[in-house]
Amino acid sequence: MSAAAQRGSASGCIDASCRSTSDVDVVLDAGAGRGRFTVELARLGAKVHVGDISPTEVELNRRHVTEAGHAAAVVASEVLDVCDLSRFDTGQFDGVVCFGGPLSYVRSRADLAMGELVRVSKPGGYVLLSVMSTLGAMRAFLPSVIDEDRRFGAEHTEGIFTTGDLERATNGGHEMHMFRWSELAALCEGHGEIVSVSAANYLTAGQPLDLLNGLSPTEWERLVSLELRLCREPGVLDAGTHIVVALRTPA
Repeated sequence: MSAAAQRGSASGCIDASCRSTSDVDVVLDAGAGRGRFTVELARLGAKVHVGDISPTEVELNRRHVTEAGHAAAVVASEVLDVCDLSRFDTGQFDGVVCFGGPLSYVRSRADLAMGELVRVSKPGGYVLLSVMSTLGAMRAFLPSVIDEDRRFGAEHTEGIFTTGDLERATNGGHEMHMFRWSELAALCEGHGEIVSVSAANYLTAGQPLDLLNGLSPTEWERLVSLELRLCREPGVLDAGTHIVVALRTPA
């Protein structure tokens, strides 16, 4: 991945909420993937319990975290389904992170997964999560939307727009559900208090890499600052590639 791509992928994180994990002892990184956020949690001083549904991703996480020099921060690493965290006690973790696509990939079981993430977090703790955005993804990946419209027809495109669902047959063998902000807010309701919400990758998503790679360090810092501010605007919450929420669990 180019430097610009790495920059852009991180630009919409809720930094204040991410910093809130610095005072916790043990964090569950659910759907941890290759360890991008495992490393960040370790840098914040947390001990991390790593879980992902893919054994391959669990192994890649171990390698990445080790190469980054944070292997000592990982207290456990295992194959884990976010819809079934029954192996963990209620309130076992000081906080839970579920960034990327886990809640999008479980589709109709998202409420079950949300309940499990909240259950294993301590009362009054935080669950930091993100889902893929229907409208933002269609904006950022418009060339793909046009290509699929030509191949599969207007009904296919309309189905994505109205439901947010991507099916295996037309999505490279992967199925997922993308969210609108109103839908994610409804999912969170009853599970806890939303204390912060943001889009992710609103301004930089889909921009030419030549443009981003050509920025000076000072220009890049200004762009990131602007990105973070814009991503919190109410009118932008549906316009990034992901929607990010910090949820406080019931005390």
